[in-house]
Amino acid sequence: MRIILISSLMLALSACDGPRANIPFDHGTGPRDGYVVQVSRAGNIAWNGQKLDDAEFDRYVRQYAAMPNGAGRLWVEFEPQAPSGRIAFVWEHVIESGLCKQQRCVESLWGAPRPAVN
Repeated sequence: MRIILISSLMLALSACDGPRANIPFDHGTGPRDGYVVQVSRAGNIAWNGQKLDDAEFDRYVRQYAAMPNGAGRLWVEFEPQAPSGRIAFVWEHVIESGLCKQQRCVESLWGAPRPAVN
């Protein structure tokens, strides 16, 4: 009984870290190619500044994943103290969309200064 409980707990804990390992982290501050998803401390999701509900976010991610590689990457940012459940929700949907397999997903620092591109 103890072995089953410990195994289940270890599996649950490893599942929490699984998706994060699949999204590469970019510490750079150069121009971005693609779109930006931000999750605020309040748990709100924004796509290039446009607030989305969960269904809209899922639809946007799937549509973006269906675009050719030249469409650029999906940049994901989490405000410090963003709810872990919202972070997991975004990771799960980005990874399931196939963007990471296409090498088109990246996580970056919240609010990192970036140059304007004209």
